[in-house]
Amino acid sequence: MSQVQRRAVWFVVFCVSMAVGAAGCVSKGKYTKLEKDRDQLDDQVTTLQSEKDDLSLGLAAAVAENVAMADTYSELVGELQTEVAAGQVEVMQMRDGIRLNVSQDLLFGSGGTTLGEKGRDLIARVAAQIKDEGAVISVEGNTDNVPVGPELRKLYPTNWELAGARAAEVVRLLADNGVDPASMRAVSRGPFDPIASNDTAEGRAENRRTEIVLRPATE
Repeated sequence: MSQVQRRAVWFVVFCVSMAVGAAGCVSKGKYTKLEKDRDQLDDQVTTLQSEKDDLSLGLAAAVAENVAMADTYSELVGELQTEVAAGQVEVMQMRDGIRLNVSQDLLFGSGGTTLGEKGRDLIARVAAQIKDEGAVISVEGNTDNVPVGPELRKLYPTNWELAGARAAEVVRLLADNGVDPASMRAVSRGPFDPIASNDTAEGRAENRRTEIVLRPATE
């Protein structure tokens, strides 16, 4: 509650009190009503002050979360600078968190769901930077629009299943490297969230990706 609002409330109380004094003797019922009105105003003052304190605490927490996310973003960019420079990883700072876009070819072999050596190393390094962040983490698998090959179709009938298996593999390795499993989820977007055209080999390569999204945990 602002100083101006507080003064306005007490001014009303003062005016009520002055009115009582000016009127001299008033009926008991009217006096009781005036006391009740004063008590209600006091309650409003208390409620507004409590709401102000809650808002101040919420703002302070939001500022702290944003500072922590900014620090994590800088640490990730520094740790992954080689991959970022090579165009294999993109680290984006969003209004409400951080998004890592990792090329599928860096993590998995063609059509595979097992992380290669470079992929395992990368995920371990990412885990070291985010495991103490306390964020909600979504690992999102994406593919191009090329149907799953016949050798994998029995295990993964469509790109939905393939993207989901890859996301789950990344989640498992993050957990193995100290990230809280309860803070993570594996999501499959299949071929339905492209960031480039699937009409070219270059565009399909961009669409084959795993995204690691961090957002502040909310109570």
